[in-house]
Order: sequence, then structure tokens, then C-alpha cells
Amino acid sequence: MTIQVMGTTVEVLGKSYKIKCPEHEAEALQKAAEYLEEKMREIRDVNHILSIDRIAVIAALNMTHQLLTVEHEKHVYTQMVNAKLENLQNKLDECLNKKMELLSE
Repeated sequence: MTIQVMGTTVEVLGKSYKIKCPEHEAEALQKAAEYLEEKMREIRDVNHILSIDRIAVIAALNMTHQLLTVEHEKHVYTQMVNAKLENLQNKLDECLNKKMELLSE
């Protein structure tokens, strides 16, 4: 299957950017651009004197921090779930072993 690449235009703070992406990802790219614009507007509204480049870097840093925090929380949660699953597996093994011992007597 061939992935169809298309050009799509996104707008961030009044500037248009033509970006190539797989056709099936165009809508997600538009949503990402809307989210980025929202974050950049928030930063601009608080700090009126910042240049667009500076606003973009601060927004990127904020979003990267948010992503890394979520990734860390996901990792911690996955470890916790795996530990609970292992504990349940051990309990099941103990029960099955006791059952087998009782049956073999």
C-alpha cells in the first residue's frame, strides 16, 4: 500500500505554513496547529513584548515538558499495573499449586 503524501496549509498566529504530510494525518496536523496557536496566543497575551520566535520556543518548551511529564506518568502507571498483575499471577499460581496438591493426595 502506498501512502499518499499531500500538502496542507496550517495557520499559526496569522502566518500560513505549507506542510507535506500523509493524507490520513492532515486532520490531526490541523488540530495540532490549532493547539499550538492557542498556546502561543496564551503566551503572547501575557507577555506582549515577545517576538514570535521567542513565543514559539516557549510554547515548544511548555508542550515538550507536558509531553515528557505524561510519558513519565504513563511509565510509572505501567510499572504499577505490571507489578499488580505479577502479584495476581503469583496468587493464582499458589492457588493452583495447592489445588494440585490436594488432588494428588
